[in-house]
Amino acid sequence: MKIIVLRFPYAPEHFLNNACLMTERLGWDIEGIVSFDLNEKGTSKYPIYPLNEINNLSWDVAIYACEGKDFAEIRPRMIELGIGKEEQFKDIFWLLKNFMMKKYEDFADPVIQETLEYWKTHDFSIFNQHIQIETVHTVFFDDPCGLPYIKFETVDKKFLNMYYPKNYKDFHVRDGKEYVKNLLTEQLPTSPHLYVTDEHKVNAGDVLIDAGVAEGNFALKYVDLCSKIYLFEPDEKWQEPLRQTFKDYRDKVEIIPRFVSDVTDEENITIDDALPDLRGENIFLKMDVEGAEPRALRGAKKILTSNKVRASVCTYHNADDLIKVKSILQNFGFKTSTSAGYMVFFYNLNTFNTADFRKGVVYAEN
Repeated sequence: MKIIVLRFPYAPEHFLNNACLMTERLGWDIEGIVSFDLNEKGTSKYPIYPLNEINNLSWDVAIYACEGKDFAEIRPRMIELGIGKEEQFKDIFWLLKNFMMKKYEDFADPVIQETLEYWKTHDFSIFNQHIQIETVHTVFFDDPCGLPYIKFETVDKKFLNMYYPKNYKDFHVRDGKEYVKNLLTEQLPTSPHLYVTDEHKVNAGDVLIDAGVAEGNFALKYVDLCSKIYLFEPDEKWQEPLRQTFKDYRDKVEIIPRFVSDVTDEENITIDDALPDLRGENIFLKMDVEGAEPRALRGAKKILTSNKVRASVCTYHNADDLIKVKSILQNFGFKTSTSAGYMVFFYNLNTFNTADFRKGVVYAEN
């Protein structure tokens, strides 16, 4: 197969590098790099051509080395200009999907084989066949505080306002209205990202430790059920929305604006240093901290060994997180299991090297 790679001046170089890497690993031919900068010419490993020469090249597929949203916007324009056909334009994740289909074609795991079969007729995604339902939350605007919000349902069937930052950039627009994808979709029973199950759940009276909060949907879901909630969220943009979301629960919700880690300094804090003595409490620990889970667990030794704890710890950010997280928790005396299914976490750039399926969450109880 003959491939050309479309290079965009504003796109990070890693998109181009990963597109070339995947093409090479598939054994396909790269005919050249086509640059949207008409003044760019020359050669590197592959010849570089300006966009206005694209119709002089022989190619089967053009790969967009850019963000997915840019791919969605630019592809129709290319077709309108008479450059190729719709089915000839692909993003870099199409390359990763094809390589993984080749890599795992003889793999014995039936769930992985189910995923490969799904990919034959569906686009590549983080959750693939495990999540196929998409619903949305409508965004409203709160004039008094100046923040957008959605109505969010708790386990007690209450609808509470959950707030977002001013000028939030990631809302979707449909029919002139802003919305966010349903935040509970990733918590469907079939999801590899599932934090709670029928047997492993947040119980009435638990102390909830939520590390990696963002908008706070997990804690808000259980806000009336828990006796105390500690929220760890270092991102400044979420501080005002979180205070507004939990303003009626200030007596039980504490927001800690630091990174969780195994050290305490100006930016980081250990869970053990951040929390009071909770000895004897029933604790539910949810942790989703962008690959820092092993360090965060090592900084929670006192909490994990002095209480009855149920933990849901994410393991999909890095290829070796599953092994590290299970080892740490087992050394603290926990029994561990994993969520069902697999994720393909292509937001982690190393996934283009590892091309691996990853377990989403480790469940642990002592």
